[in-house]
Amino acid sequence: MVVAGVISAIIALNLLAAGRVVGALTFFAVAIALNLLAFLRFKGRRLTEWLPIVVAALVQRGTGQSEYRGGPWAPDASREHMDLPGPAAGYRWVAATAPDGLTKVGLLVHRGERTVTAALTCYGENLILADRDVQTRRLTDWAQLLNILGTDFTDAGLVRWAVTARAVPDTGNRAQRFLADRAVETSSPAYRSLSELTAAAAPAAQRHDVHLSVVFDLSRLSSEVRDGGGTDEALAGAVYERLAGIESAVAEAGVVTGGWLSPRTFAALLRTQFDPDDQETIDLRTNTAEAGVSPRLAGPVAARTVGWTTYEHDSAFSRTLWVAQMPRQPVDATWLTPLYMRTTCRRTVTLVAQPVPSGLAELATRRDKVARAGDEVTKRKLRLVRTAREDAESRAVEQIDREQAAGHVRYRYALMVAVTARTLEGLDQDVHQVKRVLSRAGCEAVVLAGEQDQAFAAAALPLARGLKPMRGWSA
Repeated sequence: MVVAGVISAIIALNLLAAGRVVGALTFFAVAIALNLLAFLRFKGRRLTEWLPIVVAALVQRGTGQSEYRGGPWAPDASREHMDLPGPAAGYRWVAATAPDGLTKVGLLVHRGERTVTAALTCYGENLILADRDVQTRRLTDWAQLLNILGTDFTDAGLVRWAVTARAVPDTGNRAQRFLADRAVETSSPAYRSLSELTAAAAPAAQRHDVHLSVVFDLSRLSSEVRDGGGTDEALAGAVYERLAGIESAVAEAGVVTGGWLSPRTFAALLRTQFDPDDQETIDLRTNTAEAGVSPRLAGPVAARTVGWTTYEHDSAFSRTLWVAQMPRQPVDATWLTPLYMRTTCRRTVTLVAQPVPSGLAELATRRDKVARAGDEVTKRKLRLVRTAREDAESRAVEQIDREQAAGHVRYRYALMVAVTARTLEGLDQDVHQVKRVLSRAGCEAVVLAGEQDQAFAAAALPLARGLKPMRGWSA
């Protein structure tokens, strides 16, 4: 577009020299429009990034692919498999059995992408009330875990991971059950007071579920699977060895874990994201032998895109926000606390990350340093003033270079927030609340348009999706 704009400007100058004022003004307008379209951003994206999204959404809607029917209307409703809409349609279940012969781990194998996904249950600890030394130690442990995931397990086939934290209504009222299970004296005034308090808090109580999802590349596991016979059991055995190592690394980082999700609990997590009305029913079976749901019932019965910015699925509506800009100022360790603790809506926060190979990261850093040096030479020759922002960006490039030289892993990442409500009016209010909280935290969040079905699969489901395939490097 810039080249075409320059050519248009040259044509306009030639026309102006020939005395054709109207034609010259027309080509000048074309040159200005082309350059504006080349550099302008709308909702965090350029025109060249919006074009494939809009075209794909129009094609999807024109061919009837914007609506989904599952359950008894699915093509193979009688089979024992999971039927999910959109980009998650290629998954199938594989159950891995632990060495004890009893524990089952649910693995989702994507047939087209040739990946396998598992999810680890994690429990948060109070970070706000911890002193500064404890916060610093936890951050250091987490940084060490990021390096381990980006080096040791990348060599073992790990391609990306995601942390998914969702807030849902506490239909089982865990506070009341905890009081009933732990109380010794149930006739005291203190017990009666706490019992009344926990009972009254039940409608407004929230439960926070945190999961770490990991994705392995099947091509890197092919030799082990082939040596084991090439069956699903061989695949499950190869993946389970890596899952045990990841769980140990997470535990060493100070994060309390609850084990890898079984097929039924994994399916229940997916099911309640698609149909929030099932949350209470599924929670009632938590401590029974039939906990969770059948894996083939994990998907929705019906789903469709509503307009450009809303996704309707079973009993709720969802809208996904993409955090296009992280804070530019230094922040504390608890900078996202308002999003996690002060939002009252049903929402899911997902951070998906992909480690960049060290060779490619070094090339990207070298390219950035060469570009900054060239800009500095050009400004010096033209006697242009360097701004404070340019100086800060140059220091950031140098800092990244030093960190990589010290052994730190570079990541590609995306932060998304999926907001779910029962009505469109309630969804609008909840989205505005989340955007205000993110704005106060120094983030710039935009609602994804034309791709809400894909965004829901990336932000609301613990599948570690949402990043483009890495073909080269984009700064």
